[in-house]
Amino acid sequence: MTDPTIFRCPACHSAPLVAMPGTLSCGACGKTFPMEGGVPLLVADLAAHEGAMAQARAVNPDWYRTEQPPEAASPWRHHLKKRRHYVTSVLKRELAQRGRARAPRLLDLGCGDGTNLLWLKDFAENLYGSDYNPVRLARAHARSPEATLFLADILDYPAVDGCFDVVFFNHVIEHIPDDGAALATAYRILAPGGLLILGTPNEGSWWWQLAYRRAPEIRRTTDHVHFYTAESIREKMRQAGFSVFEVEHMGWGPPDWHLDGKWRQHKWVDDLFEILGRTLVPNQASSLYLLATK
Repeated sequence: MTDPTIFRCPACHSAPLVAMPGTLSCGACGKTFPMEGGVPLLVADLAAHEGAMAQARAVNPDWYRTEQPPEAASPWRHHLKKRRHYVTSVLKRELAQRGRARAPRLLDLGCGDGTNLLWLKDFAENLYGSDYNPVRLARAHARSPEATLFLADILDYPAVDGCFDVVFFNHVIEHIPDDGAALATAYRILAPGGLLILGTPNEGSWWWQLAYRRAPEIRRTTDHVHFYTAESIREKMRQAGFSVFEVEHMGWGPPDWHLDGKWRQHKWVDDLFEILGRTLVPNQASSLYLLATK
């Protein structure tokens, strides 16, 4: 299902778009945007976007085509489960404080293959997801046909101001060179009093910088372009206008990329690292979650 009222034209930024058979159209500039498999392709220059994607796939084909593994198949599955449980507890608490069981509009900003949409739908009256990769969006659409999904560039985002009550921005920002502009987009599209849930690796911490020094080949090949600490990402969010009201450190492991997943695939090991980490090195977790509003 596609709700055109939330969209603005990526070319001229006029709103709303008008639904036509197989397309969305801008009444102001006349530009039309095709839909593939029910997913609107809302980028100003589709040919340029496809060219950029082809270049990216040539450099790192697996990242742009390979299916993202389900939580249960990951060596970090116990950590991922803890992250999911934390986010669901936050959604229950924050929605209850607003007198709701579900958010009127919840967006997964950078939804990838849509694995998170499968459980986020329990907290949304209307569920949305966007990504810049059409291959991943097709998978997400197959998994969650009830969601409104669309192709988008986060730096020229095709949604009207203040339209989402909850924005889930999970392990995406570390991939975006202009993170300030990405946060400005998240701030613009979040409704006043709405909730931003931002997740990102804590790779700027000395513990995980040590892991990179121990495995320089991983540092050379990672597609992460930012390595945040809680303090650095919180300051960037503040500069974008957000009021951050909670920071959660999650997941501890050995500062060795080769051993981390090998050891933490065992639940008792992951739990033990969690206990020791929270006690001895509380700021050196592998993941961060920051909750913010505007």
